[in-house]
Amino acid sequence: MTDEYQAGSLPDVFRLVEQLHKKLMHVRRETVRQTGLTPPQYATLTQLWELDGQPPKDLAAGNACTPATMTTIIDGLERKSLVTRKPHPSDRRSLLVHLTQDGAKLRGSSPTVGEMFRGCCSGLAPDESQNLAGLLAKLDAALSAWQPGEQT
Repeated sequence: MTDEYQAGSLPDVFRLVEQLHKKLMHVRRETVRQTGLTPPQYATLTQLWELDGQPPKDLAAGNACTPATMTTIIDGLERKSLVTRKPHPSDRRSLLVHLTQDGAKLRGSSPTVGEMFRGCCSGLAPDESQNLAGLLAKLDAALSAWQPGEQT
C-alpha cells in the first residue's frame, strides 16, 4: 500500500465510500425486493408518502435522476396501479403525480428507510451517526464546489 492509500487518507476515504455505497445498495435492493418494486420506484413512493401530488421534476430531484428517468419510473408505478398523473390545478402545462389507494396502502406494509438500515448498522451509536453525517455532508459540499482542473 502506498502512502497515498494509508488508512484515513482521502483516497482511502473515497475507497471506503465506494465500498459502503455498494453494500448499502445491496441492503436496499434486498429489503425493497420483498415489495415487488425497484429501489427507484420505492424511493419515489417514499417521497409521495411524505407529500402526495408532486411534479415529476421534484420527484426526479429527490431521486437524483433525470426527468426522463423519472418518467420511466412513474410509468412503471402507473402500470402497477400505485400512482396516477393528474393535471396541475394552477398550471395546465404541468402534471402532478398522486398516489392511488393501493399506493397509499403500500406504505404501511413496506419497510421504512430506518428499518432497512437499522439491523445492519446497529453498531453505530447515534452520536457517531450524527458525526458521520456531518462529515459526509461536508465532503459532499466540497465535491459539489470542486471545478475540473482546480488544484488545491
